[in-house]
Amino acid sequence: MSDEYRQEPPLKDIRERPSRARYDKIKSTLDLKWRRRALQSERMTRELTDHLFEAFENPWTWCGFWLLQPDGKAFQPGPARPAPAPAAIANEGAIAEALRSGDSKSGSTTIFVPVFDKNARVWAVFEARSSAVFDDMDARWIERLFKPFQTIEKLPPQAP
Repeated sequence: MSDEYRQEPPLKDIRERPSRARYDKIKSTLDLKWRRRALQSERMTRELTDHLFEAFENPWTWCGFWLLQPDGKAFQPGPARPAPAPAAIANEGAIAEALRSGDSKSGSTTIFVPVFDKNARVWAVFEARSSAVFDDMDARWIERLFKPFQTIEKLPPQAP
């Protein structure tokens, strides 16, 4: 039998699938889960972080959410994998640019994606780090995964 008629064995694990298929699998799984429950940003950030890291554990080395502090000067660590970030970080650099512009920042081994609420306010920034370079396709898919957050109203940060 010639090589052109041989079929490849089916992929056994989501980690063996191309990136688009992995993102789509996450979206399908979470859409079903989130349809059955009231949308709560705290639970959703945790579930999304877990699913993304499990699907992309290789080549991703870390992923998590940064939540804007009430004073707007720094970000508090949110749900993250494989371990939470150790401390707050200043609202500067690429993460601050993602917050101000509302655009994803990709094209290197780190990607920053802003998370919007139903009033089109950025209330968090998602960060992923990888041993491979992120591209625009990664940014578009991650943004698509965050669409359900745009139905939740987040109150603007209040200074103490």
